[in-house]
Amino acid sequence: MNPLLLVPIFVQVVFSANRLAYLSTVHDYLNICLDGRHHKSEPGPEDAMFQQCTPWKKRSCCTSEVSKDLHLSENWLNFDWNHCGWLSPQCRRHFLQDLCFYECSPNVGPWLVLDNKKIRNERFMHVPMCRSECDAWWEDCKNETTCLKNWSKGFNWTTGVNTCPEGKPCRPFHEIYRDSTTFCEGLWGESWKVMEKGQPCMYLWFSEEGDNPNDAIAKKQAEKLLGINGASQQDTFVLLTLLCSLCSWLFLSC
Repeated sequence: MNPLLLVPIFVQVVFSANRLAYLSTVHDYLNICLDGRHHKSEPGPEDAMFQQCTPWKKRSCCTSEVSKDLHLSENWLNFDWNHCGWLSPQCRRHFLQDLCFYECSPNVGPWLVLDNKKIRNERFMHVPMCRSECDAWWEDCKNETTCLKNWSKGFNWTTGVNTCPEGKPCRPFHEIYRDSTTFCEGLWGESWKVMEKGQPCMYLWFSEEGDNPNDAIAKKQAEKLLGINGASQQDTFVLLTLLCSLCSWLFLSC
């Protein structure tokens, strides 16, 4: 085989292995969706969104159909919130808002990291959550029950749906989590970082009629990432240099 024929394959592997390394402008960070099973490739408007997903109508990373399906499904992505009993309606509302954020928010680009799982190739970490959002979620859910502190790992999946592992009894949230902060930050393995009043933070719920308040937070973080060390641009330069070197080597080997 002609070695030059391997170049396109090499390029595809490098770029697909970590597309996040090629985010080099604010526009890149603000126009990318999490690489997950139900996510769109880039955010855009939807004609209508369902219930707790309505804030994302103007610019969403999920389709209208997904926004409806996730409300109607009891085990979205095969995950059962009710593994220790049915959540109360007021608590379930917060979990739906959190799920809508995960599936639909166009603002997580600056916080995306690689996460090789069946349901996704990326996740977000340490997204700043407003204190008021976290406290409201905690107040409506602290008397619910669960068996694990971190819902992103540790469950028994032998049935295809998460169940409590042996030796982990169901207990009230308020016995497992010390307070609202440990709940919001620990529930999904540090996906969220709770911010105190006055600090830049994200909302899970806002009016669909107004502007998305999270846009400004994402833009500020993207500018910070690019302004501190220009890591993304540097990564691009290094990888392109390596690619050119490989092409030269292959050409000389022919």
